[in-house]
Amino acid sequence: MSEADPTRVKIVWQDPAMAQIGKGGVSDSLVKEIVRLLKKHQYIKVRMLRSALGEDAKSELIESLCEKTGARLVGIRGNTAVIFRHRASQKA
Repeated sequence: MSEADPTRVKIVWQDPAMAQIGKGGVSDSLVKEIVRLLKKHQYIKVRMLRSALGEDAKSELIESLCEKTGARLVGIRGNTAVIFRHRASQKA
């Protein structure tokens, strides 16, 4: 099962953001924190601050984060995104 659970995704959209991408962009410390959060929660909500959106598009910023953490993008609404990583892929 590598697909996102629609019910869980709806619940996560209602929760506050667990991480924020600031003017530092996708830094090593942010990647470590996102990996830690994904191990614990599997689904997380990430907010992109306006200062992070300099020249990069929102989707490029989140795709970069997903690539570095091994997560998958579920959706983007405004400056907020939900990503998830299946538990089986966390063992790698």
